[in-house]
Amino acid sequence: MQWRFLNTGQHFPGMNMALDEAIWQACEAGTSPPTLRVYGWQPPALSLGYGQSVSKEVNAAACQRYGIEIVRRPTGGRAVLHDDEVTYSVVMPITLQDGSRTLTEHYHLIGLALAEAFTRLGLDIRLARPQRSSKERQAPSPACFAALSRYELSVSGKKLVGSAQKRGQHALLQHGSIPLSLDRQRLFQCLRVPPEQIETLVQEAYATMIAVHEAATAPIAINDIHEALRLGFATTLAAPVVEGEVQPEEWQMARELYAAKYATAVWNDDGAAAWRQRQADIAR
Repeated sequence: MQWRFLNTGQHFPGMNMALDEAIWQACEAGTSPPTLRVYGWQPPALSLGYGQSVSKEVNAAACQRYGIEIVRRPTGGRAVLHDDEVTYSVVMPITLQDGSRTLTEHYHLIGLALAEAFTRLGLDIRLARPQRSSKERQAPSPACFAALSRYELSVSGKKLVGSAQKRGQHALLQHGSIPLSLDRQRLFQCLRVPPEQIETLVQEAYATMIAVHEAATAPIAINDIHEALRLGFATTLAAPVVEGEVQPEEWQMARELYAAKYATAVWNDDGAAAWRQRQADIAR
């Protein structure tokens, strides 16, 4: 099965999320092929997981001071500061060619493809093994990169890529952040944590988070990362991953999702439950 590779450049945070969801919806409907997309953010953004609370977990004043937009993802997980990074998204059928279809199997397959990509770039990559018990889980944190989840990538035990997933009946969306550099101080300033704890959290983050430019022994160009990702997926999937374009119907759906969902305070601030209630009220 041939895959489509999209490099959509930088977009406004809400449009990035809208386009990911539009491509996922089109694949769910059977009108779009499996897709690997790479993109960036302008302006920088703090993205929240589907179930996170802005009032409890975000320092909105700090985000405004730094020019950082707040956007809620359609996927779960914890907060991610998107700035100097490559973001990837994968949209693919739920059922793989070998018949597997579980959440863990998909994380594993995509993790292998990402690992192949970064091995090509000379990084000593490891895949985090699935957590088997509550004793192995680290204390919860509002920041995504504070802990490794199943089949996420690490270098020297430090998390390199944070990923989250959304699943439908026929297709899934997994997207993730690949930081080129990390501003740990700014990340925790943008989260609602006690000011006296920020420096401790920043120091701990040097032991748990890592960026591409920190892990690499020589500079890596962003275009080289894009190409390594394309080849990493092609090799792991044993399928061609061919450069393509976003279809007009996908752009139209993305614009509609942006206006109705990802540009609204109901979705971004009040949360997914409030947005669903609003949609139900509109439908009456």
